Amino acid sequence: MRHVDTYIQQLTLLVDIFRGNIRNHVNELLDLFHHLWPNTSLHFTLVALVESLATALDTDFKPHLPAVLPQILNVFNQPVSDKQQNQAALRVYKALLAFGSNIEEYLPLCLPFIVNSMNHSDPAIRKSAVTTIGGLAKRVNLSKHASRIIHPLIRALPAGSNEFNTAAMDTMCTLVFQLGSDFAIFVPMVKKVREYINQIQLSLTH
Repeated sequence: MRHVDTYIQQLTLLVDIFRGNIRNHVNELLDLFHHLWPNTSLHFTLVALVESLATALDTDFKPHLPAVLPQILNVFNQPVSDKQQNQAALRVYKALLAFGSNIEEYLPLCLPFIVNSMNHSDPAIRKSAVTTIGGLAKRVNLSKHASRIIHPLIRALPAGSNEFNTAAMDTMCTLVFQLGSDFAIFVPMVKKVREYINQIQLSLTH
């Protein structure tokens, strides 16, 4: 499969070069994607191919999302100990951002996977889950999904590393900017968790 992986990488490079001119071959490329997807060792490069197609075609890629999204999101259902799948998961985050505003109507499908990944055993995936939400907030309106995002995000803070918490605060600021005064209902919870974290930090210094 090593040669197949290389071929997919070369196809991805061609998509990056020809960009919009590749649209006449999208169906063939996606047929290849679906045909090869059962091989988990190819997930990383296949997701990269989809990401490049989405970037090249922009809004023209939207009709293909219903067929592609369920498969790439299934990467998050793979064993957490599988490093290869964890790398593929990180690539899925990049693809979700590459979908841009096309993904807005599919947020109910995507958000549970992203939110659940805030508690993943891999620190890189936890951080990427948070930064992906921040990136999505710059592309689509997340206000209707604020509660299902902010509550688990806040709950993840006490157990998070400094790096995770910094990324979480950056994402929270993005959400504050988008929600405006509607964010006020979450302020008491944020303050409570912040005070709890400060108490833990104080206890560790004594």
